Amino acid sequence: MPHATDPAGRKDTEPSLLLGIAFGFLSSLGPFAIDLYLPAMPGMARAMAADSGAVQRTLSAFFLGLALAQIPLGSLGDRFGRRRPLIGGLALFTIASIACAMATSLTMLVACRFLQGMGACAGTSSVRAMIRDRHSGHRAAQLMAFTFLIIGISPVLAPLAGSYLLQIMPWRGLFLLLAGGGIVALVAVALRLPESLPPEKRLRPQPMMQAYRGLLATPAFLGWTLVAGLATTVPFAFVTAAPFVYTQGFGLTPHHYSLLLALNAVTSIIATQFAPALMRRLGARTLVTGVALVAIGATGLIALAGAGAPIALFQAYSMLLFALSGFILTPAAISALDAAAGGAGAAAGLLGTLQLAITAAASAAVSLLPSVSILPLTGVLGVSFLTMLLVMAALGLEQARVRA
Repeated sequence: MPHATDPAGRKDTEPSLLLGIAFGFLSSLGPFAIDLYLPAMPGMARAMAADSGAVQRTLSAFFLGLALAQIPLGSLGDRFGRRRPLIGGLALFTIASIACAMATSLTMLVACRFLQGMGACAGTSSVRAMIRDRHSGHRAAQLMAFTFLIIGISPVLAPLAGSYLLQIMPWRGLFLLLAGGGIVALVAVALRLPESLPPEKRLRPQPMMQAYRGLLATPAFLGWTLVAGLATTVPFAFVTAAPFVYTQGFGLTPHHYSLLLALNAVTSIIATQFAPALMRRLGARTLVTGVALVAIGATGLIALAGAGAPIALFQAYSMLLFALSGFILTPAAISALDAAAGGAGAAAGLLGTLQLAITAAASAAVSLLPSVSILPLTGVLGVSFLTMLLVMAALGLEQARVRA
């Protein structure tokens, strides 16, 4: 029996396990570059005679690089295919990782982290476009959820690996290891990953501009992209503040708080795997609305506890938020891509840019606030979920208007 085909020409087949592993590995380079050096951040601050906020800005620079490179990489992917921009991005990631290891000042490190983020975004943007080249709807959600499963391993392993590796090497060695990962990915893509966009489906420059105008004029795409960005804010704003909240606020060692970060990541991984089934059963908008309501309630409770919150309560709250963000991210990203008009690269690029720009802004906001209290962090997260709830209400009104 032939496979069903959707209007865009994609075959409605079960996603491949091997392809999911490959996509997950490529997408995990960015998260791994974030999480591996988290245990080193307090030591880096001491070594460079900088305060915690200054070191945290290396994360914000990385997020900004991830955000700004999404659109050009997406456009290049629609024009020239997915492989060549991906290979170029991986090469930039590798070179920038080596430069981070050689940085002689915090300013230089921030600049190199920005370039490293630009290179890492090639994996995320290209993978999303490749998924949309092959699948849509529930099938795409299955593949993206499995990709997030592989990505989710990095927050479990990377902080723990970083804390152990710091016992045998300086923090600069961690960036050399990231460069090694970039080389492995570069060779694997060059030799084994097939092109997903045939020449006859590639766009010319003028249609690309039309694609971006169409995306920006699509309320559903913009709304779901905002939700995806707010969902990403949860783990990344948390890891920006966590090293200092855990060590200075709760007095934990880097090894101990790395274990707690690993628990957070495990809850997110588990939740992500249930997201496609919940999306199919409840619908994306109902799922996100319910999750946002739960998160707002939990954030209100932890905020009331304030500085007196014990570590057990704060950790339970953290695990809950990571799980809730895992329920949201896949439905939001797939709903945005399904609502998009134009090339998959343009849609994935604009989605990634807006999503990570929101994440960078939240990370920067956390870094500018006092880092030893949980209240600034919970304030940023509470605003994120409240905004998410308002977006869902607006999308519901827009859907009702269209039907009328």
